[in-house]
Parts: sequence; C-alpha cells; structure tokens
Amino acid sequence: MNIKILFWVQGALLIVLGLWGIIDGEGAITGFGWEATSEALTQNKAFSLSQLVLGVIAMRIPSWVENKLKEPALVGAAINIVFLINIIYDLNTDAISGTGATINLILTIIFAILFLIFGIRHKNN
Repeated sequence: MNIKILFWVQGALLIVLGLWGIIDGEGAITGFGWEATSEALTQNKAFSLSQLVLGVIAMRIPSWVENKLKEPALVGAAINIVFLINIIYDLNTDAISGTGATINLILTIIFAILFLIFGIRHKNN
C-alpha cells in the first residue's frame, strides 16, 4: 500500500460513514449505544455531513500536494490519535458502547499507525 492509497481509503471510509449517518441516522446512533432522539438525529446529521466533507478532503489531499505527503500524513496520524484518545475516554466513561464504537476504535488505531509509519518513511520530492 502506498501513502496516496491510504489517504484514499480513509477518505472513502469517511464518505461511506457520512452517507450512512445521513441515510440511516437512527442506525448510526444506536450503533454507538445511544437513543435516537430528535436532538441526537439532528446532531448526527451535522456530524455526518462533516464526515462526508472530510472524506472528500482526505481523498483530494494527494492531488493538491502532489508527492509532498510527509506533513499531511503526520497530521493525519495526529488527528487519528486525538480521535483515538476521545474514543477511549468515551468508552471508559460509558458515553459510547456497542459494535459501532468497537469498529471505530479498531479502524482509528489502524489509521493512526499507518499514517504515522507512512509519514515517517515518506520522502518528499
């Protein structure tokens, strides 16, 4: 796997999750162990739109910076680490639970590690 594909994979996943949250907000919310209230559905829609936008940005980064991907990859690692800390905190305080939280935790760990490794190894041209 090369670094451009990593950006594309995370971007595609964010787009899919954003669309899922928009199309099936109730399923997205209950997957994290929450009750699908009207307030939660409204908040989820805004979050899902943000995921969709971030997915498009992640997929476009390699085109925008060409082969100068070291810094964007290291920033991607840092962002995933911050999300990881938040997920672990939310799991430990029982703010989230369920299959969605577990899958999110695993994927975030994988992306944090891969972005860090690829970012450290990448040579900008």
